[in-house]
Amino acid sequence: MVDVVSTVSGIQNQASSASASLSANFDTFLNLLTAQLQNQDPLEPVDSSEFTNQLVQFSGVEQQIQTNQNMAQLIQLTNNSTVAGLSGYLGQIVEIDSLVGELGADGIEWRYDMPEGVKGAKVSIQDQRGNVIYSQELSTTEGTASFEWDGETTSGSDREDGFYQMIIQATDSTGEAVNVPARVRAQVSGIDLTTDQTAISTTAGAFYFDQVLRLAAAS
Repeated sequence: MVDVVSTVSGIQNQASSASASLSANFDTFLNLLTAQLQNQDPLEPVDSSEFTNQLVQFSGVEQQIQTNQNMAQLIQLTNNSTVAGLSGYLGQIVEIDSLVGELGADGIEWRYDMPEGVKGAKVSIQDQRGNVIYSQELSTTEGTASFEWDGETTSGSDREDGFYQMIIQATDSTGEAVNVPARVRAQVSGIDLTTDQTAISTTAGAFYFDQVLRLAAAS
């Protein structure tokens, strides 16, 4: 993961250090050039082409340092704009493209869309090792519905906090499998710009922002 803040700071520090070094070297070069011109043999003047080449090189380096400084400023401005734009999501309920959620004090909530023609459906909860620890039958009524799991297993014991996956198995009248779209529903508690992609912290864990499907009304 890329730490954006450290990256920007690093670019700015490198550009500042390089600029100071270039300035000192350029002053030294000009002093040497002036001294050499003052002490050159009038009958055999120094070839000016080498000085010209060095001046061109110094100019190129100076332009690159300026480019780095501008890039660091652009990254910082972009991050500030992103934070301002996403701040409106704080406290909002979102639906996230994920079947995996983090179990906390409030459990995990999923939303699913039961298609038409489903004759049987069952929901299962798997732990991180793929073990089914909870299952129950679902209503086959067509439409959008919620499934909330508080962490209790089929045997009645409580599970520890962690990540769990919901799986819905549904069949039609012929016994053929039917896909039931589902997603995690959670409240946004923070915005994270320190990763390689913009991420959000929620009551169901951390997710990349591009996984957000929609803002949702509170239950």
